[in-house]
Amino acid sequence: MMKKNLKNLIADTSKKGIFMMSLLLSFAVLISCSDDGDDEPDPEPDPATVNAGFSSEVDLDDSFTYNFTNETVILGIDDVTGTYAWDFGGDGTSTETSPSHTFSAAGDYEVVLTVTAADGTEGTASETITVTAPKNKYAVIADLSDADTGELRYAPEDSIRTGRVTFVYRVTAGAADGFISVSGTSTSGDDAIVEVRLKDEGSHEFREGASDAAIADATFPDPKVDVWVPVEVSWSANGTDVPTYSVSIDGQTVITDATSTTNGGDGDVPGHLEATKDGAHTWQWKYNSNSSTSELTYHVDDIVIYSSDSGSEVEVFSDDFQGYQVGTDLNPEVYTESAYHGNTSEVTVAEEE
Repeated sequence: MMKKNLKNLIADTSKKGIFMMSLLLSFAVLISCSDDGDDEPDPEPDPATVNAGFSSEVDLDDSFTYNFTNETVILGIDDVTGTYAWDFGGDGTSTETSPSHTFSAAGDYEVVLTVTAADGTEGTASETITVTAPKNKYAVIADLSDADTGELRYAPEDSIRTGRVTFVYRVTAGAADGFISVSGTSTSGDDAIVEVRLKDEGSHEFREGASDAAIADATFPDPKVDVWVPVEVSWSANGTDVPTYSVSIDGQTVITDATSTTNGGDGDVPGHLEATKDGAHTWQWKYNSNSSTSELTYHVDDIVIYSSDSGSEVEVFSDDFQGYQVGTDLNPEVYTESAYHGNTSEVTVAEEE
């Protein structure tokens, strides 16, 4: 009996030992598998490919302003967005995707775009931009039709009792006469506050609004051709009497505080007074005459109209013609954004060569 129990004990112990060894072996295998995973980390993803690029185009209205279009392509990663850093050759910076930039002066600028992808990869592109000064634009008044004169007319809703207008003009040798007419509510010549005939040779002269005394007292400078000549006309009205006016051409005083008059005879005096007593309402830059045509032109630029009706002088209208496309017809029936009156005819915008 005792031998049998001993034999059974040995057998049980042997079975338990085999079981324990099996557990230890399984545990070792598990540890070994776990260790193998820790020793081999996940591979790093490939970096993005950043193909930086852009194009540029000068603004049609301002040669100092360029519009930049970002053409960058990011490849190799899921997130293809990026951040953009523009350096306009030391003349400013931007972080917009496709910015516009106005350079401060003419010259050469190396524009650099740096693109940073979502994973930090960078790419750059550069281009040298040559910025040129804007070319001057101006109004060209022609007279190719014998139906009427070429005319640039400005006529706001309200008259200006006390004010002035300044502008520059240019004619070439052989050109017909150019005019500046400052009128009240009527554009009839007899009702003008003053109208001056601007010549290419001989002597400038009053066409309307001047008495014999004013004509005798006026001192006109000699005409010039192919150069810009400044003109200033000022006026003062009180709502009761005909206004007075002053004129200067090329920096020379032509006449000061002359009383506006009509050349139409005594019968036109009441109409002239009624049309002009509240001051200037219409400004006309005209070329040539109703009875002829001309192959040449009258150029006008830098128009500024001021009012002192509030007690201090303020600018109420100006046009340097820089904001127009070359060739724009300033008749509002053709160019709906034109600020000029519908009687404007044969007036286009040109640019210096």
